[in-house]
Amino acid sequence: MHEMAAYARQPKTPAGNRGARRRIRVVLMLLLAFVGWSMMAAFQLAAVAEEKLDKLAALEARMAEVRARNEQLKLEIIRLNDPEYIEQRAKADFQMVRDGETLFKEP
Repeated sequence: MHEMAAYARQPKTPAGNRGARRRIRVVLMLLLAFVGWSMMAAFQLAAVAEEKLDKLAALEARMAEVRARNEQLKLEIIRLNDPEYIEQRAKADFQMVRDGETLFKEP
């Protein structure tokens, strides 16, 4: 019995602790490397996402301009189907007159 008590009081061998500490250290280093990589990837993706949002905003602004121009052109098409408007444009742009009318130009 006395021998068992002496055996229980002996410190554990440092060789057993070294292996466990080494495994923990390796696992922690791998975990730290993974966290570092994931943070770097997250920052890169955030930059790409911000760039895409800027491009989207520019394209939406361009689309609004094109739609406004499209509405102007649709209105012009409607006007060009009106004979009075065609006559006004012919007089203004090409100085055309009807038979019997006189064209006066201001100096």
